[in-house]
Amino acid sequence: MVLTGKLLFIIIIPAIVLFMQSRLALADDTWQLDDDHAEMSDADEIALGKKVDEYIQHQFYLRNDPELNKTLNDITHRLSAVSERKTLPFTCDIIQSYSINAFSAPGGHVYVTEGLLKFAETEDEVAGIIGHEVAHASLRHASKLYREFIGILSQRDKGTYSAATLLLFNGHLEEFEQEADTTGVLYAHKAGFNPNGLPDFLERHLNLLIQNRVLGFLRFGSITTIYSRIDHMRKYISSLTLKE
Repeated sequence: MVLTGKLLFIIIIPAIVLFMQSRLALADDTWQLDDDHAEMSDADEIALGKKVDEYIQHQFYLRNDPELNKTLNDITHRLSAVSERKTLPFTCDIIQSYSINAFSAPGGHVYVTEGLLKFAETEDEVAGIIGHEVAHASLRHASKLYREFIGILSQRDKGTYSAATLLLFNGHLEEFEQEADTTGVLYAHKAGFNPNGLPDFLERHLNLLIQNRVLGFLRFGSITTIYSRIDHMRKYISSLTLKE
């Protein structure tokens, strides 16, 4: 999610390893990405997303609430319809957790926690969060991470593997979150939601963490960095309004 972005990578990496191990066992390397291309195919990304989803369903309890799930998936489909990757089978599931969090997986999987839904005050805030996660998929962030991870695994050096993986996470985290901020806000705007929903939610969430003195839970940068992201989104939203 936007304040705890590393959770995305923590969850995706084990699934990537499982996915790659199953592929490597085939003795045929034709499935691997062409060095001339920076992206995996949609089919491979969807296959990877299925592995991530299987992993998540083993690690978390998902809430089965037909009415609420339909509402969230309707929001997700409105947002994905204005994205650059409309053909991905986007879905949104609810994780039974009191934490305030959301994350996405390859192939169009979006997950939000019950804690996040209870904390959100408006549909626009929920749409802003989901838009941020749809943006991660639309911008192929998992695909980019996957390609670099292939290079790390190919080194077959555990010491190098651990250090390189850590550098990979930290190097991409800020870049990916900022891209998803701006793109998610744009999707919300195009889909007819109030684009201020995302920065409004982030600001209230950050203030809650400050008040409760639980800043150790933050997974992305400092307070200053997060406020900077919020300010950047506010300015971007103003520019969208001026263009109308």
